[in-house]
Amino acid sequence: MVKPAESAVPNLALSDLRDAQGWSQEEAAERLNELASAKGLPDTITANAVSRWERGIVEVPIPMHRQLLAELFGVSQQELGFTRPQAVQPDGSGAHDQSVIRSQRKWLRTRQALNRYRSDLTRLATQLYPPEVRVGNTGLLMPADWRLTKPVPLDSIELVFTQAPAPVTTGHHEETRPLRPLVSPQRRYDRYHKAMRDLDRPRLFDNRVCYRLLEAERMPAREAATLTFGHMRYFDMIDVGEALAHELARTYLNANGTLRSDQPSWEDLPFRRLLADPFDLHAYPLLLSISTLTVRRSPAGATFVLLRRNPERVAIAGGLLSVMPTGVFQPACILSTEDCPDFDLWCNMMREYSEEFLGNPEHDGNGDPIDYANQEPFRSLNQAYTAGRIRVFALGVAIDALNLVGDILTVAVFDADVFDRVFDGLVDRNDEGNVVSMDDDRQHFGFDEPTIRRLLVNEPMAPSGAGALQLAWQHRAVILQP
Repeated sequence: MVKPAESAVPNLALSDLRDAQGWSQEEAAERLNELASAKGLPDTITANAVSRWERGIVEVPIPMHRQLLAELFGVSQQELGFTRPQAVQPDGSGAHDQSVIRSQRKWLRTRQALNRYRSDLTRLATQLYPPEVRVGNTGLLMPADWRLTKPVPLDSIELVFTQAPAPVTTGHHEETRPLRPLVSPQRRYDRYHKAMRDLDRPRLFDNRVCYRLLEAERMPAREAATLTFGHMRYFDMIDVGEALAHELARTYLNANGTLRSDQPSWEDLPFRRLLADPFDLHAYPLLLSISTLTVRRSPAGATFVLLRRNPERVAIAGGLLSVMPTGVFQPACILSTEDCPDFDLWCNMMREYSEEFLGNPEHDGNGDPIDYANQEPFRSLNQAYTAGRIRVFALGVAIDALNLVGDILTVAVFDADVFDRVFDGLVDRNDEGNVVSMDDDRQHFGFDEPTIRRLLVNEPMAPSGAGALQLAWQHRAVILQP
C-alpha cells in the first residue's frame, strides 16, 4: 500500500536494522539484490525502494521483498516493522480511530521537522533571550556570573551534591496539552517522553538517573567555580526540553513544512513563557552534559574530530555535528550517592571516551562500579592525565536555547603519542552517530581559523559543539601552551 508522503509514518524498526549494520540505503539494496540473485529471484531492488519502505511511503512491501529483508537482517518478518499499529493505545481501543491517527501523524511530522530544522529553530529560540546572555551565534545562553574570563583546569571545578527540590515545571501542564498527541479518542499522552517512546523512539532512550544542576557559582578570585547538583531522571529533561523544542517547531512551521520567516514571539509560546528565566535552576530540571573538544597536539599542528549525531539513535541534536565526546553527566552504576566514584567530571569524560572513541559498550547504570584506576582505557587515560600528557580545561557552563539542556564546555588537549596509543582503535561510528573527518583519508580537522570559521558558519553544529569550538579557539593561547 502506497501512502502520501505527508501522512506516511516512518518505519524506524527497519531503518534501525539497516543502521545497525552500518549500511547506506544503496548498500542495503545491493545486498538484497545479491541475496535475490542467489535464490534465482529478480534483483531489481533500488535504494529508492529501501527509502520508501523506511519512510513509510510503502507501508508493506510485497511478500518476496519482506522475506529477503528478514533473511538479510536475520530477524522474523514481524520484527521488520511493517506490522506496527497506526496508533498506540494500551487496550487497543484507539488503534484505528481516525482522530488518534491524525493526531499522532501530525505530531510525528512536527517531530521530524524539529530534527530537520533544529539548527534554524535554535537560532529562532536564541532571539527570544537578551543579547547579553547569548554566546555569539552558537545557540547557547550563558549569564555573566557563569562566564570564565579564561579556561580553568578541570580539577578546579568543585562539585557539591545535595538533595534536589521538586521542580515547579515538569512538562505535565495545560500549556503542553497541544504538544502531546492523542493516545485514545478521549485521552492524550500525559508526558512527552511517552509519545516519543511509542511513536518516535530513538535507540538510546533510557530513563536513567542523572545529575541535575542546581547552582553554578563562579569564584573570580581564583578563576574557579562551584557546581551544585542533585538527582533527576533523563525523561524529566525530555518532558520539558523536547516539549519546548516541539512547541517552537509546531508554532513556526508553515503548512508546506518550511519555517516561517518572522521573528519569534513569547505570546505564541505559552509553555516557554512558564520558563521565561532559563537560569532559575529550581524552576525546572536542568540536565547537564559534558561536551569536550578533543585536540591532538603534535609538532605538525593541532587537530580534532567531530561526530555526526544520528537522529535515529539519539533523542536530541540528531543530524547535527558535535564535538566528541559528549555525554550526560550521570552515574554509571547504581551507587548514585555523593560518594559514588562517578560523581566526577573527569570520570564521566573517560567513560565517554571509552564509548565514543573506542566503541565500547555503554556503562548504562546496571553494572558493577568501574575500577577507574585499573580498568582500560581508564587506567591509561588517568596515567596520562596525572602526568600532564592530557590537559583538560573548563570553558564555562551554558544552556541550549532551544530545549534548555545544560552543558559544561570543556577542551582536552592530548599529546599526539598519547592520543595515538589510547585511541589506536578509533571507530568510524559508535552508538550515537558517525565519526567525521576532513576527507575520505580520515584526516582530522585542523585546529585553525579557516576550518573553525567554516564549521561555525556553514555546518549544522550542535550548540554545545559550536560553543566549545568558539571558546577553545578564542582561548587557544592558553589551551595549547606547553
